[in-house]
Amino acid sequence: MLRRIKYIRRLLSKLSSFAVFGISSLILGTSLFPLFHVLAGFSEKRFNMISRRFVNLFFRFFVKYIEVTGAMRLSVENRELLKGIKGKVVIANHPSLLDVVILFSLIPNSNCIVKGALVQNACISAIIRNLYIPNSIPFEEQLERAKKSMIEDGNNLIIFPEGTRSKPGEPWQFKKGAARFALFAEADVIPIYFGGNEKIGLRKHDKMLQFHPTERYMYNLKVLPSIPVAPYKDMPMSKSAILLTDKMKEVLEKEHQNEKVTQ
Repeated sequence: MLRRIKYIRRLLSKLSSFAVFGISSLILGTSLFPLFHVLAGFSEKRFNMISRRFVNLFFRFFVKYIEVTGAMRLSVENRELLKGIKGKVVIANHPSLLDVVILFSLIPNSNCIVKGALVQNACISAIIRNLYIPNSIPFEEQLERAKKSMIEDGNNLIIFPEGTRSKPGEPWQFKKGAARFALFAEADVIPIYFGGNEKIGLRKHDKMLQFHPTERYMYNLKVLPSIPVAPYKDMPMSKSAILLTDKMKEVLEKEHQNEKVTQ
């Protein structure tokens, strides 16, 4: 009975967190973004800087809210490696729905490639259109916009090489897109490993009314040493993208195997 009560409490915490996220995102997009335009003097660069900073604060609040309500616990190893980073490509494995939210809470100056369909989502449409890069535009344009954001504005590009959330129990399938962004912008790669327990209820194809059966979501992140792109620069893009993708997968899979051994 006690386990059942705890399960229901955590599930309710999860549902309330999603409600808070949706309502807050709607307010941000419809009310605060227009205000930021005015405060920035209608300068696009200042608007982006103000907005990204505010979004970071919002995600930090949101992550803390989920922790306080008892639905999640977050730990970050080697967090200092993220301090002050600029113009990097940040990659990670992608086990759950909250991964991008957590990364945005940790990295203030973040950009991201997002699903073009999210532009149609009423809650976050304005945020997507104003700050991030939809994958529905031509890939060459995505490359140019990401490079400009990293080089001129010092933002970091967050991207999941799998392209979507991992399928439980199946091998990771990394695409070459993340490597191509890094090589095109000549930006080193910072890998982050998402460990912890199984994110039941937040995985691909899971139902909203699911939760881990025995405990809260454990997010054990580990920031890994950066992967330089210099060794791949003098190769044809087709070859360098394959090799860099293989390297990214090797680094994250090694950490995944290490976690399995220590469990």
